[in-house]
Amino acid sequence: MTEIVFKSNNGFEWVSLINPTIRELAQVAVQYDLHSASVHDCLEPEHLPKYEVIDGVAFMVLRAYDINALKDADTVQKLTNKIAFFISKNFLVTIHRKDHEYLRVIRNKWRVANKNEENLALMITTDLYQVALNTYESPIKNAIELLDKYEEAIFDNNEPASIIQRLYLLKRKASIYKKMLFSFNELLKKQIASNEVLADYLNDVVETGEKLQYYSDDLYEEANNLLNIHLSLASHRTNEVMKVLTILTVFFLPLTFIVGIYGMNFKYMPETDSAWGYSGVWIVMLVMSVGIYFWFRSKGWLNG
Repeated sequence: MTEIVFKSNNGFEWVSLINPTIRELAQVAVQYDLHSASVHDCLEPEHLPKYEVIDGVAFMVLRAYDINALKDADTVQKLTNKIAFFISKNFLVTIHRKDHEYLRVIRNKWRVANKNEENLALMITTDLYQVALNTYESPIKNAIELLDKYEEAIFDNNEPASIIQRLYLLKRKASIYKKMLFSFNELLKKQIASNEVLADYLNDVVETGEKLQYYSDDLYEEANNLLNIHLSLASHRTNEVMKVLTILTVFFLPLTFIVGIYGMNFKYMPETDSAWGYSGVWIVMLVMSVGIYFWFRSKGWLNG
């Protein structure tokens, strides 16, 4: 669907394409003389963020967080939506497959806004960049809260069996947030480097992007650390169990050896005819057990 959001008195116009057909996209490309390579990139749903300027027209691809993403989504394509921009002094063309509420809000804002301002394209794209960045704020905040719950569960020794899968999924999501926000910030810096005028418009957006990137970096590191801690604790608990089993084995191995000897039922065994044979075996076994206990204790193997 092709929608002309508005036309200003000075000839500037904003065209929004929502899930356009190849024919609609071709018509707009011819009308605004858009480069064919950039138009081709618009048709690729899995295209990663990029920024380039061809024949005075800036082309930018961003990926905003998809608020309708499934809980188990863990790829760039499943977690984010692509938004493409063609930016010129005389026009702005935005292309996206899905129409989201935050995009409708910006379109409605500019339908009633003062359209006699200079640099309308920069002002509109600034708003679009800002709302696209803001889509990451809520999932990152929710992920941080979820990470705190996982941490409490791990150290309370009552975590569910599936927590390692949940932690890994959270780490995957944090990695995607981190990469997308890094790409977003790099593209903004490229734009500013190519045109110093943009700095006045994009400073707030850059600050927001850097803040969210910091949170996403921290989330990724914390998720990775917690995953490693969980694995270490699981290994530690296994070692504790093996320690107890080993101690019990060492205690009973010599006793089992003695009992095995006297359980062979040979006819001529001197101790079997002794009145003190049974008591003597018990004394030997007790002495051995006490000796093993104090040996373990002197080595510190019975502590903690």
